[in-house]
Formats: sequence, structure tokens, C-alpha cells
Amino acid sequence: MNPLELVTAYQQSAVVAAACATGVADAIAGGPLQPEAVAARCGTDPRATRALLGALAALGLAGHGPAGYALSAEGAVLAGDHPGSVARIVAKEWFFYQAWAGLPESIRDGRARIPPWRERLAADPGRSLDFLRALDDLAARFGGELPALAGLAGPGRLLEVGGGAGSHAAALARAVPGLEATVLDLAAVEPVLRERHPELGFVAGDLDQPRFGRPAGERWDAVLLANVLHDHPAGRGLAIVAAAAGLLAPGGTLLVYEWVLDEAGDGPAAVALFDLMMLVENQGGAAWTAARLTGWLEAAGLTGAEVRRGAGPIAVARASAP
Repeated sequence: MNPLELVTAYQQSAVVAAACATGVADAIAGGPLQPEAVAARCGTDPRATRALLGALAALGLAGHGPAGYALSAEGAVLAGDHPGSVARIVAKEWFFYQAWAGLPESIRDGRARIPPWRERLAADPGRSLDFLRALDDLAARFGGELPALAGLAGPGRLLEVGGGAGSHAAALARAVPGLEATVLDLAAVEPVLRERHPELGFVAGDLDQPRFGRPAGERWDAVLLANVLHDHPAGRGLAIVAAAAGLLAPGGTLLVYEWVLDEAGDGPAAVALFDLMMLVENQGGAAWTAARLTGWLEAAGLTGAEVRRGAGPIAVARASAP
């Protein structure tokens, strides 16, 4: 790939982020407006607003005619009220993009550039819960492979540990007849789950507690760890898998839905970039290889460990309790 093209790609990302963050995308979603009218509606600088609208048009995200600028068919999803809106996803990615600006420092010192999730949730719950909504929006667009890769057969009871808005538990519950799905996460997360997937059960719990806070003797037919392990260092990942395995009923299935890095550590491309993002985002986090994931499953005393891959970059590692 051309390094000069790569190094300037951030400009297009910034145009999209600015259009959503300033309200410009929403302003021109309902029909054409002149730049001065857009600036007045959004409280933005007229000269800067005109330049932003011009850039949106140049990228094909807006059209420009005598009546002014309006979002194009391709750019319509930038509006917050569009049924397929990507506005929350844009905000999430822009937050992380600003952290990516610290990548050279992370390469030098090996340290993440943003605080851990628990601290972010406590310090700024509004933005943090919007982050979970964005993940739910992403799952709706790209998480369709999970039910087929999981290979669950109902009926039964499933617990998704650290499930946030419940995106993946909801997908499995829809696909598997008779599957009753419950999400375990920090209590502060429950409002987003009730908003996005009220059909699911919710229990407050904590990855840092023994059995994630669940009572002794409680057993589940399936436990799901979806995009959890990449947030933690290897030793912590091993412990989380062991705790999840301890919640299984005899013959139950542990599912790990994760970005899986090849053994060489340099592909697939999307996963290699994700692995680098974990360096910036989570202290000790990483994308893990199939061998590492199945090793953790086997160390937890589970049998039949395997990794199932689909067309996308996220795969399912699964194993069963004896």
C-alpha cells in the first residue's frame, strides 16, 4: 500500500467525525441548506462550516445544488435519527482515534493511552454507555456469524459474561429455539441492556469477583465470553476462562467469541490492526491466537476445544465441560 495515501487517510476520518460531532450531518439530513444556515443552526464558524460541507461533498457524503448542501444517499447514515445510523460508531471510533495519536508513545513504553473501562464508566457514564450502544450498533451490522459458529442447540440457559448491551446473547437467543439468555455485567450497564435488548435477563456481576459474583452451585448450559479476553493480559485471560468454565453444568459449552490472530502475529490484517489497538486501549490487552485460546480452554479442564472460523475476522473458540 502507498505510505503517503495511508498517512493522509486520517483527514477523511476527521471530516466524518467533525460532521457528526458538530451537528452538521444532522442539519443537512432533512434537505438542502446553504452553509450560512447550517452554521447558524449548529453554532459553528461560517467559513469553517463551508469548508466542511465542501469536503463532505468531495467525499460523496453530501450533494451540492442551488439550494445548498444535503446528505447523499451514501452519507445519510451519518444522521443520528437515520434507522441505520452510524453516528454512535463514528463517535466511538473518533474517541479511539485520538488515543491512536499516542501510538508512538505506546510503542516506546508499552503503556495504554486511555484509562481502564471501569474508570471510564465511573468518570463519564454518559460517554461510556454510548460506547456500549455503538458496540451494539456494530454487532447488528457485523455479528451475524456468531450463531452458526457457536453451534448451540436449545433449549437451555446461557450466561453472557461482560455482555454490555447484550448484543451477542440476543443474537443467540433469536437463533436457538428455547435458549434463555442472561447478561452479567457491572450494575451501571443495566440501563443500556434494558434499552437495547429488554427481552434478556440481567444480573449484576464483576469479572474481579470469584465466579463473577454468582453463587456457589449455580450452573449454566452455556457461558459466552464475547470480546472480553482481548481487554486483559494473558494471565488474567486464563483466569477469566477458568472462572467461566466453573459456571458450566456437566456437558455445558463455553464459547469465546474473539478476534483471532494467526500464529505468526501478522494477520489477518484487520486482526493485526486490532491487536495494535489493544496496546493503545487496554493495558496488557491483545488479540490472541487460536492456540492460546484453546490452551486456556484445555487448562480449565474442558474437552473438545476447537476454533471455528467464518468469513469475518472474529472466530469462536468452544469447548465442553466433562
